[in-house]
Amino acid sequence: MTLTALARGGVASLPPGLRWRTRNAIALARWAWMRATGAGGAYTEDFWALHDSGDWDGFASVIVRFCEPRSIVDVGCGDGKLLAAVRRRAPSMALLGIDSSQPALDRAAAGGVPVSRHDLASTRGADLAAVRSRADGFDVVLSLETAEHLPPWASRAFVETLARGRLVVFSAAHPGQAGTLHMNERPAGYWRARFAERGYASAPAAAAFRAAIAALDLPPWYAANIQLFERGG
Repeated sequence: MTLTALARGGVASLPPGLRWRTRNAIALARWAWMRATGAGGAYTEDFWALHDSGDWDGFASVIVRFCEPRSIVDVGCGDGKLLAAVRRRAPSMALLGIDSSQPALDRAAAGGVPVSRHDLASTRGADLAAVRSRADGFDVVLSLETAEHLPPWASRAFVETLARGRLVVFSAAHPGQAGTLHMNERPAGYWRARFAERGYASAPAAAAFRAAIAALDLPPWYAANIQLFERGG
């Protein structure tokens, strides 16, 4: 039996409350090692191919119906499936996808999505200023299943980066969800508190929006984690 298999078996035997924290810590250590050594990224072509299913056109239609966006930026867009679906629904809408993964952005660009590469894990002032300047001016901000892939100390800075638009459509992995390099799984209330610090609250249509997403054929974590925030007056 390999050391990896032994480690997985040991984590699986832990109580649930400790298990997800241990998985977060292991993922954080792996991420730090990869970052320090320049090892190849975890989000390869194979990763995106495994996450290629779902009713993305339906997802786009729900966003257009509930948010009535004038423009959309997706921070952590991955391979751009959702923005490509928005483009099919609203061809003239201004869109931008932002991500750290070059393979993901290459796939998004091949699908006709305008993209910009930024290190979303960085908390350096220059890096934050750069990504925020690209996100400024967009009406609706998306960030789906991205925050859990960033180190925990980046949480507040990341939410501040998202706090650009009138509305924010946000989801992030809940404790115990597990996945590739999940180093910052948090309960939904944690993120609500972070957005409240930036002047955002749940939008009046949030419950109906969640129900519409839950009715779609999508991976289950979207229905479990999706939130719709509105900037206060």
